[in-house]
Amino acid sequence: MKRENPKETKSKVNGRVPESDDLSIQRRIAMRAYELYLHRGGVDGYAEEDWLQAEREVFQEERH
Repeated sequence: MKRENPKETKSKVNGRVPESDDLSIQRRIAMRAYELYLHRGGVDGYAEEDWLQAEREVFQEERH
């Protein structure tokens, strides 16, 4: 049986392991890009534009 190194385990907060800031931002960008996709009616072919628009919006929010 392998023992976990206590320094390598992440503590849970409210039952979840806290995300790094980068992962949290990436998740917000992905969610916003998906919202843009849905707003357009789910039309394919605009993934890059949606992602870039979502990045702009999320990073704008981060600055405020």
